[in-house]
Amino acid sequence: MSEHLQRNQTMRVRLVNPYPKYKPSGVDWLGEIPAHWEVKPLKFSVRMNPEVLPETTDPNYQFEYIDIGSVNSVGQLGDVTEMAFENAPSRARRLVAPGDTILSTVRTYLKAVALVEASEGDRVVSTGFAVLRPAKGIEPRFLWKLVQSEHFIQSTVAHSEGVGYPAISPSTLGRLSLCLPPKEEQLVIANFLDRETAKIDTLMAKIREGTERLKEYRTALISAAVTGKIDVRGDGQ
Repeated sequence: MSEHLQRNQTMRVRLVNPYPKYKPSGVDWLGEIPAHWEVKPLKFSVRMNPEVLPETTDPNYQFEYIDIGSVNSVGQLGDVTEMAFENAPSRARRLVAPGDTILSTVRTYLKAVALVEASEGDRVVSTGFAVLRPAKGIEPRFLWKLVQSEHFIQSTVAHSEGVGYPAISPSTLGRLSLCLPPKEEQLVIANFLDRETAKIDTLMAKIREGTERLKEYRTALISAAVTGKIDVRGDGQ
């Protein structure tokens, strides 16, 4: 096996069946699931877009605005913009609360899915997001990871309409299926993913730092060589 293939092998998740019994989910992309897990449409597990700013909102009302571009493909929130309602774009209308998941319903291929965490001020997101507020029995961090999963994202993309600016309607999104373990298992899974993804993020940060240092060294090496600042003569010169 080549070194490249060996590296790919080590990066694969080892799939096992840790539960004693499984059952058909009835959903192609899910396949079989543990026998005690449920399959239900998203709309029965969340309140979708529960709070909206009316047009009569006080013009001086201040909030932090989150647009599609504020969320990257791994669910991290970048810079948010503080603004008053009177200066806000017309799409800044959906209020969010800690524990909500926001999922882009336009350009779904961007994988803009984030968990809303506590902040000092109110937060409002673009109408380009669906706001998913977990129902009773749903662990917020589990819901976030579930709708952020590659299979669910591909399902949203497959059900999007339009070529240049594909979008999925709230009604279609609400019909997409979720597989749900009991809440105590959701919590265990969420904690596991928090730990493991934190390790991966730390490793990626170290790799990026090492890459940047190598780039700096490469640039300095070229500059020094072409200006006669280092000895480039080999033993054979």
